[in-house]
Amino acid sequence: MRRHLPLRLMVCAAMAGSASLAAAAIPGGIASAVPLTVSCTTLSSTSPTATSNSTGTISGCSGTGANSTNAGVAPAHGTDVSNLSTKKATITWSNGKKTVSSFTYTSLTNNCVAPAGYTNLAKVHETGKVLPSTSGTTTAGMVGGLTSATVCAFKKTVGGSILVKNYPGTKVVI
Repeated sequence: MRRHLPLRLMVCAAMAGSASLAAAAIPGGIASAVPLTVSCTTLSSTSPTATSNSTGTISGCSGTGANSTNAGVAPAHGTDVSNLSTKKATITWSNGKKTVSSFTYTSLTNNCVAPAGYTNLAKVHETGKVLPSTSGTTTAGMVGGLTSATVCAFKKTVGGSILVKNYPGTKVVI
């Protein structure tokens, strides 16, 4: 009678839909899923000053996270709000889902080419992580994923507003 106990536990777990009971019955447990990601070709945002929030767009996104329950079907796109003081960014995708991430950045040698009417301000490499749903993320498959981007910041010569774009030829990974 006891020799079929592990098999019975697995059947009961399957019938009840309990992954935790199935993990206890299967040696080695269940492997965790790898976070979904998207790689985006274009990021462009602006802010009134270097210390205020920047708002803009992100587009041309494809990858495992470009699906209807996460970032939206490829080519996914949305709006981005970044806050330098909290070092958090929120992307609201075209399907209404949100990805919230934390980030840090390091300065790089500034070889960015400023568009007409702007001067070079900085070139930085940002890295971070997609935060859990308690932070507002609704793209559940992307939680825990690593983020990275190399961006250029420019200051408008008249008015002083800031323009941020991904460095030419690089992608923003979320």
